[in-house]
Amino acid sequence: MRRIARTKRRLRQQANPDLLRRSWRLNCEWAERTLRIFGVHVEIRIDPDFAPLARDLQLDRGGRPLLFLPSHQSILDHPVMNSVLQRPELLAALGWSESTPCVILARAGLWKPAEVRLGPWRLSLIGASADEADRFLTEVDGHVLLQRSRDTGNPTQLFARKLQERPGVVYGAGTTAAHPLQCLPMQHGLFAQLPADVVVIPMVFRGIHALWPKCPRGNLRINPGRVEVVVCPPMLGETTLLPRKRALRTQLEPATLFQAVHLASLYNPEVAAAPVLRP
Repeated sequence: MRRIARTKRRLRQQANPDLLRRSWRLNCEWAERTLRIFGVHVEIRIDPDFAPLARDLQLDRGGRPLLFLPSHQSILDHPVMNSVLQRPELLAALGWSESTPCVILARAGLWKPAEVRLGPWRLSLIGASADEADRFLTEVDGHVLLQRSRDTGNPTQLFARKLQERPGVVYGAGTTAAHPLQCLPMQHGLFAQLPADVVVIPMVFRGIHALWPKCPRGNLRINPGRVEVVVCPPMLGETTLLPRKRALRTQLEPATLFQAVHLASLYNPEVAAAPVLRP
């Protein structure tokens, strides 16, 4: 992390036209090394209907806004997601020749737990303060940050606009689950901002909660193990699912639907008897 902080600090100071791609490669490398260090093995289960639907929707041409909607049960969701987005199996199903930098809707201050207070000083274990890490996320990685306890309308609108330029990732539950058999409700306000023609790809990370449980608070017991990533078929939003009317009440339906997709895929071991593709 300290080496990555130094690299991103240099990238931030440079006017590099390939900034997003370089930072994306750096983040993917971080994800793979993190999973390797903690002994986390990722397996992918792609629904058999995924590739045909992706071809019909012409996802290989990038003509539609694309949103990956993973479940959120562990802090390890982030490196797992970065790892999955560069796997050859998923790229082949999407019709992509290479991994594409994504825009992520994230919470501000994610790296504050890495700061240690010594009297009046704060020392960072990752080589950058939490505020500087937030600047890396926005100015180097091109992500969008949600400030805690503030109006979320403008960030979600900005995120929706960025979906017109590159794929996006959002953890619809907003925060990690406290218990293994828990999938927190989707934040339906998010769906009020999404473009109606967005293609949503729900994804579920089975078994990940056991690797780094949220409870008890401050738990640092990280366990090695296996994560099974279930990639559900792409779902087209340009139906009554995402109506042009942007009232929040009308977005309860899509939020409930995607919640049900996550729950069904997470807790049903027989979902879409697709082959397991091992790394």
